[in-house]
Amino acid sequence: MNSIKFLLLFAAIFISTNNYSQNRKKINKNRVKAHKIAFITDQLNLTAKEAEVFWPIYNAHEKLLSEYRKEEIKVMEPIIENSNRPILSSKNFDKINESEAGNMYNLATIIRNKIHQENERFFTQIATVLNYKKLLKLQIAEREFRKELFRKLRQLNRRLEDN
Repeated sequence: MNSIKFLLLFAAIFISTNNYSQNRKKINKNRVKAHKIAFITDQLNLTAKEAEVFWPIYNAHEKLLSEYRKEEIKVMEPIIENSNRPILSSKNFDKINESEAGNMYNLATIIRNKIHQENERFFTQIATVLNYKKLLKLQIAEREFRKELFRKLRQLNRRLEDN
C-alpha cells in the first residue's frame, strides 16, 4: 500500500514538474507585444498625438502581415517538417512532385507580393502621421527589437538547457 502511495506521489510530482517546464518554454505573446510597443514608442520618441494615430494603423498592419505569414506557411505545409516551428525541410521535397512544387511556389509568390503591397500601403499611410526621419527610425527600431527578442530567447533557452 505504501508503494502505491509513493508511486502516485511521484507521478503527481513528475506531471506537475513537466507541465511547469513546458509552460515556461511558451512565449507570452501579450508580454512580447507590450515590450514591442514600449520599445518602438521609446525609439521613435512618439508624442501622445502621434501614438494615438500611429498604433491603430501599425497594429492593423501587423495583424494583416501575420495573416499573410500564416497563409504562406499553410501553402508550404507539405514541405514543412514541424508545424510548431515552420522551417522548410529539404527531406520533405522528395514527397512532392514538380507540379505541386510549382503550385506552391506560385501561391507563395502571390502572398509575398501581397505582403509587399501591404508594406507600401502602410508606409504611404503612416507617412501622413510621422515624418520621414521617424519612418526610417521605425524600420531600424523593428530590426533592433527583433535582434533583442532573439537575444533574449537564446538566453532563455540556455538557462532552460542548463537546468
